[in-house]
Amino acid sequence: MVQAELTNSTFKTGSFFNTDKKYTMTDIEEMMNLIESSNQITLHTWKLGTCNNNTEYEWVKRAVLDACNTPEKFDSPGDTLGAIINLRKMIKKNNCNVLRGRYGVAPKYEYRNQYLHNFIVDANNHDEIIIPLTAREILDIIADLNKGHSISKIYDSYLDDFHHDTVTMEHLELLKELYYKGELNKLIKFICSKSNELGGFVDYGVEVLRNCLTSQYIYDSRRVTKNE
Repeated sequence: MVQAELTNSTFKTGSFFNTDKKYTMTDIEEMMNLIESSNQITLHTWKLGTCNNNTEYEWVKRAVLDACNTPEKFDSPGDTLGAIINLRKMIKKNNCNVLRGRYGVAPKYEYRNQYLHNFIVDANNHDEIIIPLTAREILDIIADLNKGHSISKIYDSYLDDFHHDTVTMEHLELLKELYYKGELNKLIKFICSKSNELGGFVDYGVEVLRNCLTSQYIYDSRRVTKNE
């Protein structure tokens, strides 16, 4: 791969960045790359910096997302390229750790439901999609976990029925891990509480959930039968 320095003169004849566009994390991931042999981070093949591990790389991706959407966060109002260049200056000489204060925050798992968007997301990181399951699927899988069913058995039983065809075994393993840590309790309370309101919980584009009892789904270490 041919690499080049990222400078103000790089884009004299045009820009890779559309200032009228609202970038998503998917957009950023398509533009960026991590060269594993050297931990070199590239943006459109241009050298951006060097990281020490995947955690720092994730911080840089989130920083690039902010630079593209809100360049003023990197002292370059209205100038996405200027924000990217300022970010590069911040992390040069293997200094990605400087981003820890901004992006090294614990994930906050919430449920989002809107047009074609029924997922568990990380609300602390631009609503990044974490697990592509609907509210009903989340509760049903949790019920199966509480019965001691294995992830492979659960996955096989739902394989052709998932609302999103992007669901993988890894997603279910992550759901199980987060559930056993109690990190989905607030999300479960939200879904169940809404389901008991007048009209139920309208999971947009999917269905309406009604009369879900929090006590049946909330994590309780005394009740759960962990099946490896």
